[in-house]
Amino acid sequence: MFKRILVPLDGSKTAEVVMPYTTAIADLYGSQIMLVSVSESTADASHIYETYLNSIARKLRRQLKEWGKTDEQYEVQTKVLIGNPALEIVGFASEEKISIIMMASRGSSGEGPWLLGHIAAKVLRTTDRPVLLVRTPAGNAALEQKKLFSKILVPLDGSKAGESALCYAERLAKAISAEIVLIEVFEPVGTIGASGIFYTVRDDEAVRRTLTGYLDTIAQPIKEQGIEVSTAVAFGNPAEEIIKYAEANSVDLITISSHGRSGIGRWVFGNVTDKILHTGDVAVLVVRASEASCDVILSAHE
Repeated sequence: MFKRILVPLDGSKTAEVVMPYTTAIADLYGSQIMLVSVSESTADASHIYETYLNSIARKLRRQLKEWGKTDEQYEVQTKVLIGNPALEIVGFASEEKISIIMMASRGSSGEGPWLLGHIAAKVLRTTDRPVLLVRTPAGNAALEQKKLFSKILVPLDGSKAGESALCYAERLAKAISAEIVLIEVFEPVGTIGASGIFYTVRDDEAVRRTLTGYLDTIAQPIKEQGIEVSTAVAFGNPAEEIIKYAEANSVDLITISSHGRSGIGRWVFGNVTDKILHTGDVAVLVVRASEASCDVILSAHE
């Protein structure tokens, strides 16, 4: 699924929190890994970037060997790009047919990379590749067990485009025996009646039944693949409720569509995804929304 991984690095230790996740995905799929740094000026000493990337490549090769990989089972390359960071990363990903871009991102309590923290949003807006954003270092227990993703949360909004992220969550969960949790959040809708009084349209039980029915329908074919699946319905601000659920239920990865049409919950993925990316500390895999079949979505970047 992820045959070619692109990892942009800016020379900071914070940016390197993504490396264990890179190792985990590469171990799982035998991926080719491309480490890149971007110099915004040709006047910069490119050899400094090259030296840095080569040192990270050596560490990565050692990690892969610790995970049981031989030299023949993986490939690590480095490249220094020149120009606008976001544009260079997106362009390189397209030219090299990258399957996934993996980047560090600011967390709720971290300062974030001096470069990547600013360009991650630009990359997300312009690339058509899946992007994995990592906020905090992987836990020691997960590293020791070599299982960084045990529980995957997939927010849905009732739209077909919003279900794009399911394709990746299913494949990943099946490969590593992870649990998938499907969640939909209903955001109460306000309206002004004939008397001019503001009413909140909110029938929790009726809405809950409707959303649960939808989630159960989505969950059934996933269960038939032997994947553990559960569902959750919440009420309130979508981004806040998704993050709250993830942090309260030991979620390791949020897999979400970049944008979709408004569903029954009356919220749009673009706005919610953006808010999730700026708060919380759970890793997030953002997938470009599409109404195509899973086979088409997954084969697009293989």
